[in-house]
Amino acid sequence: MTLKRKIIWSLASVCVFLCLYVCYVGRPVGVDTDTEVEGLNSELEQILYYAGLAPNSHNAQMWEVKVYPAEGKLVISPDTSRLLYVVDQESRETYISMGAYARSCMLAFEAYGYNSSIHVSEHGQSITVIYANSGMARDEGLLTLMRRRHTDKREYTKAGIPEFFQDGLRGIKGAVFRPEMADDFGVIKDQTLAAAAEQRDNQEIRDELAEWLRFSNGEAEEKKDGLTAEQNGITGLGKAIYYTFGSRWFARSDTFAQTGYEMAQRQAENCAGFLIITASDTNVGCIEAGMHLTEAWLYAVRNDIEVQPMSYALEDKARRFAVQNALKLTNTPQMILRIGFVDGAYGANALVRRDLKDYIEVE
Repeated sequence: MTLKRKIIWSLASVCVFLCLYVCYVGRPVGVDTDTEVEGLNSELEQILYYAGLAPNSHNAQMWEVKVYPAEGKLVISPDTSRLLYVVDQESRETYISMGAYARSCMLAFEAYGYNSSIHVSEHGQSITVIYANSGMARDEGLLTLMRRRHTDKREYTKAGIPEFFQDGLRGIKGAVFRPEMADDFGVIKDQTLAAAAEQRDNQEIRDELAEWLRFSNGEAEEKKDGLTAEQNGITGLGKAIYYTFGSRWFARSDTFAQTGYEMAQRQAENCAGFLIITASDTNVGCIEAGMHLTEAWLYAVRNDIEVQPMSYALEDKARRFAVQNALKLTNTPQMILRIGFVDGAYGANALVRRDLKDYIEVE
């Protein structure tokens, strides 16, 4: 074999290897959530799996659940080992996540033909869901919506949000929409980016976020929580590069923080509008916000509208009230969602969720 052919063969081999490597590392994550819980029948296990698909901050899944099958009830409370003690010092996002879980739980019961009701304790420390089988047929459409719900950080098109969708939002308590052309859209964007810049420069927040980032499919499939490449809007070749060169150490660095801030800038300036979820600024109010967040998000999924939470500005009480006053809102903003449409296929949920037995106890 001539030298030229050896070089060509070597280059071809390297290209094949790189293609195989990118395909392997960049493949979609596949988390196998174990739904089996001793003491529960298979139907309740499936219902609680769907409940666990609820939106939650950092995908920390910061809830504990006690199920009382004989009484037809379950009790949801915060898992203090999984809270975000730096960025969420008031536990506001914890209670929003609990509310989202509670509402998802009720919707899952509804989809399986159950009736359910909810009771929130006085200070929001626990949520009780009462359930009973009504014998109604299963609603596969609702279950599909719950599986499709995801965060999408991609670039959005210039298409506006349809009037019928905006009209429908008025039926969701606490939901307020500000289209891109609204006079106060810039207020939300500016407050969002100012808060994002503060978080960029806060090393403790960077350190906490780094602990919830996942840097391989293997890590995600083992821990079954946290933020994978897909959940950060990175797929394919980009995912392969991110997982090859990314690390928890790098995620704490100035370079990583600045890159994240610049991405937030592009996202805030590229959307059809902001959907705001408002509620009273109490634990119970945050639980209610989480419930309404779930309803609004699934309404968006039903209409193929992409959603990305961008609530940086609401993680500080003074800034929350500044946004409330600037927008002349009756209640306090608890969630800000960037919404819009994308070119190509609607996004998919990575379905990174913990085994049910890790947080569900049967009494």
